[in-house]
Amino acid sequence: MTFDTWDGDDESAAGRFVPLYVLVNGRTAPRDSTLDLATQVVALPVDTRRLEPEYTAIVHRCSTWMSVAEIGAYLHLPLAITKVMVDVLVEQGYLGVGTPAQQNIIDLHLLDSVLAGLERL
Repeated sequence: MTFDTWDGDDESAAGRFVPLYVLVNGRTAPRDSTLDLATQVVALPVDTRRLEPEYTAIVHRCSTWMSVAEIGAYLHLPLAITKVMVDVLVEQGYLGVGTPAQQNIIDLHLLDSVLAGLERL
């Protein structure tokens, strides 16, 4: 009879003490149905000391606008799990959802003028 033992060569589990499905409480899909892989998120200025290391890594990676797919790629996480983890962070107020363009609008009066000009065409 032989026993299978872990020899430390499995890179996907290296350094991870908690299985990912435990981190998301067994959820398989985000509660927010509008959250997809192209959704842009950004970290909000909140204290992250209470978060698990995997969640903290996501928040730190999102110091600038980043899509859910990019987060999964950078952190080497499965995309389905990444979506659920991002959804949890959004629900708890650690991440904001939107687009980078929302931050760059400086003069709404100028945009209204451009729109009025286009409508006259």
